[in-house]
Amino acid sequence: MKIRILHKGDTVLNITKEFIAVRRKNGEVDLIRLLNEEGGVRVDIENIVTIGFGDNVVETKNENGVIVSNF
Repeated sequence: MKIRILHKGDTVLNITKEFIAVRRKNGEVDLIRLLNEEGGVRVDIENIVTIGFGDNVVETKNENGVIVSNF
């Protein structure tokens, strides 16, 4: 099995059976969920959580593309 999620300059921080934590070249960290399905393991690309730089704000996008922020 090969999981191709890294780009040049990225680093894997941690791997569990549920997720992979990747430090991106820009310093942000992506938490990428792994899904165990009948056909094997796949990456949940629709629900990647990105930990980035900021002032303690959590943002998410709804199904219409509207960004919702929590402070």
